[in-house]
Amino acid sequence: MTPIGFWFDFASPYGYLMAERIDALAAEHGRTVRWCPMLLFAVLRQLEMPAPMAHAAKRDYMLLDFERSARHLGLPYRHPSRFPVVSPLPGRMFHVLAERDEAAAVVFARAALRAAFRDDQALDDAGFVGTLAARCDTGAARDAGTLLQAAQGDAARAALARGIDEAIGQQVFGSPFVQIDGEPFFGADRLPQIEARLAGRLAPAPVPTRAPNPAPTPKE
Repeated sequence: MTPIGFWFDFASPYGYLMAERIDALAAEHGRTVRWCPMLLFAVLRQLEMPAPMAHAAKRDYMLLDFERSARHLGLPYRHPSRFPVVSPLPGRMFHVLAERDEAAAVVFARAALRAAFRDDQALDDAGFVGTLAARCDTGAARDAGTLLQAAQGDAARAALARGIDEAIGQQVFGSPFVQIDGEPFFGADRLPQIEARLAGRLAPAPVPTRAPNPAPTPKE
């Protein structure tokens, strides 16, 4: 069985909620998870879709629903005082860690999401991200400065760019976005469907053939 794909943005409260549940849920059914960080704004721009909170009515609803969804799942949630904090740094750091140890990268991702949505810690703080990564990088025991230097390097930038390109190719239009054997599930509220699908109580849905996203029309 192929790993379950889990695309997420470090700026996404719903991504945090899914990150707290997806690994344990997959393990219950003998599956593994492939964590795929991305920058949602970059993906949506290429898919020619608006930002999730671009409209005031939707923004008001989502600000209410973040806390409600966390409460429903029994998870702590503190809305960030700066929101959203969009930064490529945690995504690049994920790939720096994953190059040596994917498990350490997942530990970092989960800790970073908790820091953002439980502790009101902004993930554009390079010092914090480096320190957190060093704490998770137990096998290699690299210091925060070394890890930050790697996260600003060409290899980390290219790795995150490849992840963004993959998300565009898979038409990942939100965070979290889960794929089970090619079947997409969007949003943390799809956890019951994901569980039913893995348990065999929900038959696989026919996955439509995806047409390539049309290239933007050149502007004169």
